[in-house]
Amino acid sequence: MTVQLWLWIGTIGMSVGMILLFFPMQKNKSLSEQGDSIAHFLVPMVALTLYLLMALGHGSVVLPSGRVFYFARYIDWSITTPLLLLSLVSGAVEGHTRKRGALIAGLILSDVYMIVTGLVAGWTDDPTLKWWFYVLSCLSFVAIYALLWGPFKELSLGSPKGELYRRKAAVLSVVWFAYPVVFLIGQEGFRLWSPVVDAVLFTVLDLTAKVAYGLWAVSMVQHTGKVRDELPESGDRLVRGH
Repeated sequence: MTVQLWLWIGTIGMSVGMILLFFPMQKNKSLSEQGDSIAHFLVPMVALTLYLLMALGHGSVVLPSGRVFYFARYIDWSITTPLLLLSLVSGAVEGHTRKRGALIAGLILSDVYMIVTGLVAGWTDDPTLKWWFYVLSCLSFVAIYALLWGPFKELSLGSPKGELYRRKAAVLSVVWFAYPVVFLIGQEGFRLWSPVVDAVLFTVLDLTAKVAYGLWAVSMVQHTGKVRDELPESGDRLVRGH
């Protein structure tokens, strides 16, 4: 098994995910469901582009220490993670237009800051610079969690899609938590395992966060919409039955 092989596995996996996530866009009824499906379709499409770039031998640099650093991953994450967050919180802020703009802006800026500081931490082999920027990246990561499980969770309590938001947030929070751990132990941190293990773990995490989570989230949104649409019909039948 080689790093290159796992990059091709990531490319193929994202391609399959993009195809599978194309079809739900044709079935949605409401604008919110349509937007959610489009966001989840774009995520593997962007990831496919960057994985293909890396698989073809680009999107990386060889540092003076001899370590290969794949900066293309960070380009991927800088686009896909905001899309995932926007899709996630759209249900929580439904009906709260006054608070929506500031909270979403804070969430996205925290996310971008996390990616940029993580990029610096991963690119450098200077231990002082690396660990300062790793800590800054982790702090912004904590800020994202604080927003998701603080104000956004509170807003979701009064939202028709609140329960769906909390379930999606729980799954995404668990998956994302593994990224800084892999960074810390892997090639960009203490280098306690090989580049191949790094490639395996990042590929599996990306496929989980972008494809598996996307398919599950879209199915949950569609199921929620279907149940909501059927409720009035059930009520009408009960009224007619009486």
